[in-house]
Amino acid sequence: MTLGEKIISLRKARGLSQEELAITLNISRQAVSKWEVGDATPDTDKIVALADYFDVTTDWLLRDMEPAPAAPETGRPLTLKRAAPLLLCVYWCGSALGLAMLFQGRFVSASEWPSLIGLMLQILFSILPFASGMMLCQDSPAAGRDFLRLFWRVNVWLVALLPSSLLVSIALGFYPKPYHTFFALAANLAVYAAVCGTATFLLRRKGGK
Repeated sequence: MTLGEKIISLRKARGLSQEELAITLNISRQAVSKWEVGDATPDTDKIVALADYFDVTTDWLLRDMEPAPAAPETGRPLTLKRAAPLLLCVYWCGSALGLAMLFQGRFVSASEWPSLIGLMLQILFSILPFASGMMLCQDSPAAGRDFLRLFWRVNVWLVALLPSSLLVSIALGFYPKPYHTFFALAANLAVYAAVCGTATFLLRRKGGK
């Protein structure tokens, strides 16, 4: 039995699509497809991640052996793994709604309530993924870590705007006046892009992709 056939067998035993497995391993669906048809071989770290996720040994994955019986799973981890892509979308949407409320309160509404609600939403939808990640870690540490890495690779762009703006405002307080409004806008964008770009790069690098 080839490595690709084993991956197919393990994936179908969990009821996962290629895309769902790809999200769990922080890779593309095309990479999973190539593994399964034998056009490519997973890197060492992905072999370890596969073994960890499916609760098999790396030796069994790499050697030409018959399929091992699937390990029984409890209902909660299996359900959570299948719901992981949906949970990510919910968390990202909640954080994006919080960002929209922050803009509403700062630039449109005369009240501070939209900004307060937006800040609370962003905090809430930054904490909830940690709970989901910890629950996933109970079944597969690799799946939990990858879930959190994937979440923050997107969410950092949603939550970093306000902190970077406040940082620039404080810094400009020490800058000689007067200065053009465009200068403040450019500084905000530069700091925001630097913070988010650096965080995304580090998360991608740590995830091995």
